[in-house]
Amino acid sequence: MYRFNTVYGGLLLSLLGLSPSVLAADYTVRLQFEKRPPKTALLYVPGDLGEQSQAVVDQVDKSFTESLVVAAPGQAVVFKNSDEVDHNIFANDMKSGARFDVGLMPPGGEKNIPVDWKADSLVRIGCKIHPKMRTYIAAVDAAYSKVMEFSSATSDYSISLEGVPDAAAQLLLRIPKYDPVVIDLNDPSTWTATLTKKGKTRGSFVLER
Repeated sequence: MYRFNTVYGGLLLSLLGLSPSVLAADYTVRLQFEKRPPKTALLYVPGDLGEQSQAVVDQVDKSFTESLVVAAPGQAVVFKNSDEVDHNIFANDMKSGARFDVGLMPPGGEKNIPVDWKADSLVRIGCKIHPKMRTYIAAVDAAYSKVMEFSSATSDYSISLEGVPDAAAQLLLRIPKYDPVVIDLNDPSTWTATLTKKGKTRGSFVLER
């Protein structure tokens, strides 16, 4: 299942604060994993190319409603509890400096946490009460982004990227625990890349226009 963290069509143009003439490029990303794919990934265009939406992390049925959210450094993430039980969201990522504990949050609770840790990081978030719960926060400036969710039953994926800002110079792929993939949109020779995890090949990436 693939989801924009913005909305489609005219609403997408409005949220990004861009005119139709600026959003001109459409791409297709093809991913192939050699083994079991990860749970989630993020494709995004870095830089201030429009207004970035508020990051919200909610909880229902003892699960996070999003597999990954994008939050601009210096802003805040809104944590909500729409579940019928208490939760206790936390992060303890020494590498990025993301260390916080929302505390016990009853049903209907809400709290804002500032994104004051290292920019361009991908941080895992959990619940102290329900250890199987997991989501990620990408601390990046990216008005244009797309979150992907993968199935263990499928290794090949084709993802459409519609209306990529014409001024975009790079496209990045971030997968938890994988090495980042950085694509130069002005250099098609970089549009084929290897997916690696701790230096080992785990699949392939192809960008088409």
